[in-house]
Amino acid sequence: MATEHIQRGQVIFREGDKSREAYFIVSGLVEISINTSHGVQSLAKIGPGEIFGEMGMIMDRPRSATATALENTTLETVAEDEFEQQIIQRPERLHVYLATLFERIRRTDLLLSTTTNATVPLVSKPKPAKEPVFRVKLRSNYDETGFNHPPVEKTITKLPFRIGRTYFDTAVSSLARNDLSIEEQHPYHLSRNHCEIDFEHGHFILRDRGSKLGSWVNGEHVSVDAGCISTPLKTGENKIVFGNADSPHRYTIMIEELA
Repeated sequence: MATEHIQRGQVIFREGDKSREAYFIVSGLVEISINTSHGVQSLAKIGPGEIFGEMGMIMDRPRSATATALENTTLETVAEDEFEQQIIQRPERLHVYLATLFERIRRTDLLLSTTTNATVPLVSKPKPAKEPVFRVKLRSNYDETGFNHPPVEKTITKLPFRIGRTYFDTAVSSLARNDLSIEEQHPYHLSRNHCEIDFEHGHFILRDRGSKLGSWVNGEHVSVDAGCISTPLKTGENKIVFGNADSPHRYTIMIEELA
């Protein structure tokens, strides 16, 4: 495999380009996006250990999306005749690949469901001249509910930051893509793949991942059934409830602008 060093902002391939190889991310961050009638829609941000570009290569079809480096990124290129040896026959890479693939399927299913249930406009905003720097913290509010679980306090350093219910099936958990897994007993308020925190169009958002009950963000219901799969998070304190409005899973997301 050849190694490529990609500069921040560089387009790796564009939607419609010929598919000649797949890419394994050694370091850095890559955004996958598509053009829609409402503007550019970000589908995913992927990081070290993840693979992209393989479907067009395997199926010999043009690229279905655009890949752009969000920071200086190192990639290993994988040709079609190397794919089985370099990915499928290497367990450590196969598990990551399958987890990534399942997340893509989940995202596609969510977008299709949203298109069926409601029209969600996509707004493309120009980037500010100077990008601000933020500190994002997630804190559980168990004191409000008496919910007897260890407290959670995290500084979020990677995006998207995925949240969901703990997988008790170890065979399934090896394919999980959660950065915060929360234990819960039946009846469940949380889904295994519940929601994620991300940064899009100049602000932080909470995005549903196809959960059963959705979430409440500063009093707004975010779910497929509600016709709203994402909502902005404001600078300062955000009150979050995962599940129904009376769910015990209550959190605060604090966003602090540093510069």
